[in-house]
Amino acid sequence: MSILNNTQVVDRTEAINYVKPVPTLIGSLGLFKPSNVGTNVIQFDVKDTTFNILSDKQRNTTGKNTMPAPSFAIHTLPVPHYPIENSITYAELAGVRGFGIDTETSIEKAVADELEAQAQRHDIHNEYLRASMLINGVIPNTYYGTINVATEFTVTRPTEVISLAAGVLTGMLSATNKAKKGYKGTAPIRGYVVLCGATFFNSIISSPEVKAAYAASQANGNPLRNELGVALDGYTVFRYGNVDFILYTDEFTDASGSVTILNAAQAVLFPRTVIGNEWYGPVSKLSGIGASGAKRFASSYRDPKDRYVDVESEQNTLVLTTQFGATVLLSTTA
Repeated sequence: MSILNNTQVVDRTEAINYVKPVPTLIGSLGLFKPSNVGTNVIQFDVKDTTFNILSDKQRNTTGKNTMPAPSFAIHTLPVPHYPIENSITYAELAGVRGFGIDTETSIEKAVADELEAQAQRHDIHNEYLRASMLINGVIPNTYYGTINVATEFTVTRPTEVISLAAGVLTGMLSATNKAKKGYKGTAPIRGYVVLCGATFFNSIISSPEVKAAYAASQANGNPLRNELGVALDGYTVFRYGNVDFILYTDEFTDASGSVTILNAAQAVLFPRTVIGNEWYGPVSKLSGIGASGAKRFASSYRDPKDRYVDVESEQNTLVLTTQFGATVLLSTTA
């Protein structure tokens, strides 16, 4: 049998997308709007949606209010490619065969297990992309160049230093006001969330005015926890006013070791609304030319000499915080 025989390649895209996604914090907040695209490079417009209030006019006369022509800025960015490949060999299958189970069934089960593992790894990577973009506005890429939304959109992120002596509430009101002014979208804002580093979180809950709110939120339950469910089970959260404070100490691991996204002494405040996009590009095979994108793709290939099965998957994902000016970097001072 020829190694070029296409019957050896089995499309597993439907199977890997059938795997139940891993519940993640930032993914569950609904901050990034997903879209499928059919190209490896996207071009999109950013529109200023600020409107002026209307001036009153005399009825049935000329000189009515007019709509100014919208201002668009066009941006072009690549969609990065993130592939995974693993081989299932005889040595891995021989020890897990059960009595009365033939080889083919055993291989299919091993492929299914591998697809599930790769799907979970893609989900965690997606959460890393969201976290890096939301918290720092940056996604480092080796082959596609670092994507920095502050420079791409010429936006200066607002900052707020919370004075513990002057009062946490005073500082938070100022920070939420900056986030609201920096938000240029049209979707409604459903409160605010603060992802807190450990040192920042401890300094906030040590404030006398916050202690009561923290104690009450632990005793009575938190609406955000009820809303997000299992995605928030691994986090400490409390609500003060209409702001949810979440202790965020997540770390991700790359080839060189762990990657910390959020500085322990800082926090990031953002509105609960759509503040960015996720674009999913097409598969990087000949069948992907002119085809639509998807969250992830997968395939398996069985060696013609029956020595191994290769299981491949990929995601082609670009995550952008298009409302970076609505995110506020927080710190504290005594």
